[in-house]
Amino acid sequence: MGRKYDYQYLVIGSGAAGGAAALLAAEMGAKTALVEADAWGGTDLNYRDIPYGAALNFAHQYAEMLTGARFGISSSDLHYNYAAVLNWQAVATRRAGGGNKKVFENAQIDCIRGYAQFTGSNTLDIDGMEVRAEKILIATGSSLTVSGISGIDTISCWSPDTALRIPQIPEALLIVGAGSTGCELAQYFAALGSKVLLAEMKDRILPREDVEVSEVMDKHLRDRYQVKILTNARVVALDQDERSKQVIFVRDGQEKLVRVEEVILATTPEPAMDLELEKAGVKYTRAGIKVDKNLQTSNKDIWAAGDVIGGESSTERAIYEGKLATMNALKKSGSILDYTGFTRVTNTMPQVAKVGLNETECWQLKQRYKTTVVPIETIHASITSDFRTGFVKLLAEPHKGRILGATIVLPEADLAIQEVALALRNGLRVSELAGTPHVAASWGEAVRMAARKLAK
Repeated sequence: MGRKYDYQYLVIGSGAAGGAAALLAAEMGAKTALVEADAWGGTDLNYRDIPYGAALNFAHQYAEMLTGARFGISSSDLHYNYAAVLNWQAVATRRAGGGNKKVFENAQIDCIRGYAQFTGSNTLDIDGMEVRAEKILIATGSSLTVSGISGIDTISCWSPDTALRIPQIPEALLIVGAGSTGCELAQYFAALGSKVLLAEMKDRILPREDVEVSEVMDKHLRDRYQVKILTNARVVALDQDERSKQVIFVRDGQEKLVRVEEVILATTPEPAMDLELEKAGVKYTRAGIKVDKNLQTSNKDIWAAGDVIGGESSTERAIYEGKLATMNALKKSGSILDYTGFTRVTNTMPQVAKVGLNETECWQLKQRYKTTVVPIETIHASITSDFRTGFVKLLAEPHKGRILGATIVLPEADLAIQEVALALRNGLRVSELAGTPHVAASWGEAVRMAARKLAK
């Protein structure tokens, strides 16, 4: 390598993309450094996937037990210890390795704490220390950026990364943004007894999903959890007095005000690109760092992966991108991005899972398709669980029957979507999915029924 560089490979960000990339590089024998400005393991491990999984699992179980009289469960004196709930989230995060850099140090990776800023094509300033690297991966993820709300800088609000740490359950709170995270948080706090207002600028919640999803989850959150949903509502100002926080929003052309204890900002995060990218010749837009199909940036020695490049956000996808970029950077493997079979999941109850194309995307792409929807109330699992909210929607090519995608709303949608992902990855037809044996009393039976219906 010579003496020109301090490292063969330097990774900025230790989250899903960066952590996986650094470990792979070290395994390949490259002298590797990993730079982290916050918690080791990144956002998903420390603030999102693990704590959210622990919190939502508890909330869903608690909500079910409260209505368990139909199964013979007495819940008249059921209660929870919120301090223990918070502690369980912390324990789960610690067990998963949150905040721990030992896994990286054990792999002989140099862990550098600090904020990285480019000073040249291959040179970085990390809190006053100059570091040079032959190849660099940017995996800084995304961050919450809110604009257009007066008073946002003077009123204390919670973000998706901090909301689960609210020290006590608020009597009333407003969540700004009704995407996946907003809906998850709305259901969580409503299950624990808060009066929740969910505000969304667009005309429906979960706006990235097909309309059927929005309609089913809107009704479920209102009827089952008493969440008050305000669509076409744009929050324009925040204020605070001794009693409450005041939220002013515009809806139907009129300004309205609500008072709540807490406000959570669950708006769409933006790529974290405060790295002086211009000094390294790395091109970017507001949507993220620009990369080619190999994840290489406009600088031939710099790659990027994860949320910082924009697009779909998921831990699985970030890990995949981090490893692919590393192989291309260190081995010149020429690996090309292929997102076939990657899913997205909203961890409400029921879960919302999507893989491949949905109907909205087919319209946008002018992709011809045929589709069917099977309500879950038609399968045995719905009867035995006394749960009727959800459906399986399957899309396929009109003639050959090759599967194009699926949207699944089920209590175990994250499991049911996997077989459709496998079918997509391998170019299977709906007739082959319909002919695959399924457990008759499982939620997955709805997938087989949808495939059988579509195959006819």
